[in-house]
Amino acid sequence: MGSYPIHILRLEKTDRIVFPEGKVEIGHCDFWDQYVSSIVARHYHIPLKTLMDLPYCQRRARVCSDKILYGETWGKALLAKIRKAVEQPELVFAFDEHEKRLAYDVRRLERMRSQYR
Repeated sequence: MGSYPIHILRLEKTDRIVFPEGKVEIGHCDFWDQYVSSIVARHYHIPLKTLMDLPYCQRRARVCSDKILYGETWGKALLAKIRKAVEQPELVFAFDEHEKRLAYDVRRLERMRSQYR
């Protein structure tokens, strides 16, 4: 198996793990534009067009073989949730700074959430 992106969406108090159908290799930006941004837009009632250039506003990772490359704080509960969602019980976390959210994108999303309440 190759690698594929996942997004760990924080939608209010719930984490939702999303990944491409068939676990295909695709870049985070393309995956965000083609699929993930619409989930976030619907949930927060934000126009989709305004989210199209914010692929780093939500937590993300990349599954490579038996590793979850991730740039943020992790714990056992998150690991279990990802393993279950992608049906790969052997996964372990590995730090990768490239998989961090961008503070600027996070702030922009927060402003949009306030604006479209």
